[in-house]
Amino acid sequence: MSTSAVSAASATCSKSNIARGIGRLTDLVFTSGKGSYVQTTCGQSLLDFTTGIGVVNTGHCHPRVIAAAKAQCDNIIHSQMNIGYHDRKLELTETLMPLLPKNLDTIFYGTTGAEAVENSIKMARAYTGKHGVVVFRGGYHGRTFGTMAMTVSVFLLCVALMSDECVS
Repeated sequence: MSTSAVSAASATCSKSNIARGIGRLTDLVFTSGKGSYVQTTCGQSLLDFTTGIGVVNTGHCHPRVIAAAKAQCDNIIHSQMNIGYHDRKLELTETLMPLLPKNLDTIFYGTTGAEAVENSIKMARAYTGKHGVVVFRGGYHGRTFGTMAMTVSVFLLCVALMSDECVS
């Protein structure tokens, strides 16, 4: 049995074991990516218009990104930021600070868009003393409890939850 067939069979068997919290556009199984393209178990090469939701804006497997990741893994893979400081994060902060407007003197590092949204609300509330939040109909803010509360689009909320009870 080929690798593609094994992967496709595994995907079919495993699909029911993966939480439905994430909506998927397709049942295709992706095996690799290079530049702007992704490859599937079916041998298709598809243009990735989403660039991994903006995560791979340099393209899939960009040589400089791979080299930097490999170099970092040779030093330390995970430096938990609530235990201590990470030397590379401090270097990045020193690089970014001169680029900020003069009245901004703090950088927040987060790992997800939902984390960024929720913390921006916390910071805005602390700064303004106000608790109201304005959201846009049709906007999608994330899958955490707080960000889902701001998603007023029934369709997007249903996609996020993949609920059988939702209608388009």
